[in-house]
Amino acid sequence: MHKVLYVYKWATMGGVERVLLNRAQAFKSSNLQVAQDVFFLHDSGGKRLLNKYINDYKLGHYLQVVEKFVPDQYDVIHSIDTPEIFDMMKNNEKIFFECHTAYTENRTYIAKLPLDIKGIIVPSEKFRQDIMDEIPILLQENTFTLRNSVPKELFTMTTDVSKRFNKIPIAYIGRIDKLKNTEEVIEIFSLLQKRLGDRFILLVAGPITSEVNLFKIIENKNLSNRFIYLPPLPFEKIINLLNFIKVNNGLFISSSKGESFGLSVAEAIMSGIPVVASHLHSHLVNGNQLFLYQLGNLEEAVRKIECILENSKTVEDELLSISENFSNIVFLNDWSNLFEREYI
Repeated sequence: MHKVLYVYKWATMGGVERVLLNRAQAFKSSNLQVAQDVFFLHDSGGKRLLNKYINDYKLGHYLQVVEKFVPDQYDVIHSIDTPEIFDMMKNNEKIFFECHTAYTENRTYIAKLPLDIKGIIVPSEKFRQDIMDEIPILLQENTFTLRNSVPKELFTMTTDVSKRFNKIPIAYIGRIDKLKNTEEVIEIFSLLQKRLGDRFILLVAGPITSEVNLFKIIENKNLSNRFIYLPPLPFEKIINLLNFIKVNNGLFISSSKGESFGLSVAEAIMSGIPVVASHLHSHLVNGNQLFLYQLGNLEEAVRKIECILENSKTVEDELLSISENFSNIVFLNDWSNLFEREYI
């Protein structure tokens, strides 16, 4: 059995924890014996929630939170966006460095990574290409893609959700800031209302940063009575929310200007929800232009939404095919290749 230790700076129960839980679920579903532990440098309230999720979904054989850093117990150490690891280790021979942040200012460490680490891991081939110029030349050949999975078994309809909206929900779930470009989502929704009539309601869920005055933007667009805001939700509640959007024939929009993978879009697709996403999500939808628009082109985004609404059966078939990109098999193949190339 391989023993892997992840090291991450903050326990926030955010995207990184979601990735680790998805990996654990993939190993469990495939009955593969991989022991994963995670050590956090700081707890921002995420440990308790993570442990609860692990227990609730019976993932304890595949993922554990540890309180002590004992690197000698592991075959390999994966440091996730945490350069402090190099002050914690005697040498770097066990270290893979995983880069998951799409925020350029948060990954300046890449240019300074020691050359004797095992390699760099990124969650998508597109992101690998995006950051290649930031990576030291001698590490570029040892930069590997380990694609994220979205466990299909978690996104099946588990409850009988009755329709509660008499309007179609247009949803965005994620961080509300400049990089995620939430204001453009609102602009698309506003234009959609003007073009196709008062048939929709905007649903936004996620943490609000100081960069975006969300409620002021909504007020200025006169959308207050067609807008629902939800604060950050536990993962299991997000699954319920996605199910709710699905049965109300809703759509998911992402106008993000930067992604390392695009997990929220992938989760929407796995839930069977049509997406209209900025062109940088092309790798998630096999380049299918039905689901993509050029950033800033609001008219194109609205046309795509209208086309999706008019071709629901075709869209459903396309989503089913695209969802295979996030299957456990895809992740496990990448994982296996990584072990074959580097761990043994």
